[in-house]
Amino acid sequence: MRNIIVDTGPLVALFHARDKHHEAAKAVLESNPAALVSTWPVIAEACHFLAEAGRRALLTFVRRGALRLEALSVEDVPQLDELLARYERMDFADATLVLIAEKTGITEIFTIDRRDFEVYRTRSGRRLRLLLA
Repeated sequence: MRNIIVDTGPLVALFHARDKHHEAAKAVLESNPAALVSTWPVIAEACHFLAEAGRRALLTFVRRGALRLEALSVEDVPQLDELLARYERMDFADATLVLIAEKTGITEIFTIDRRDFEVYRTRSGRRLRLLLA
C-alpha cells in the first residue's frame, strides 16, 4: 500500500470546517487511498491550532488508525539537530517529517507548506513529492 506523510496544515484543515483548505484537504484524501503517516510533534502542533472539537476529532482519527504515527527516539536527535541547523526556517515538526521520510523511504508529503517543503531534502538529497491541499 502506498504511504503519504501528513504535515500539520492538512490536519488542521481537515478538522476545522471553516479553514480555507478544508475542501481541498478532503478532496486530496478522498482521491488518494493511501496509508497516512505522521509524528506526535505534528499532532501537537495541529492541536495547538484547533479548537476543542477539532482536537478531539483529530485524536479520534488517530485512535481509529486512520493516521499512523512513527516513533521517534533519542537516537534521532542528532539527525533532527542536523536538519534544524541546515534549514533556518524549519520547525521541529517539519524536521520530524523529513526524518521519517528518510527512515521509511516514503516519498510523498501532504502539505499546504509548498515554500518550505520544496526546499527540504533528506540526508541523501532526495526531495519529497508534494501533494498540496
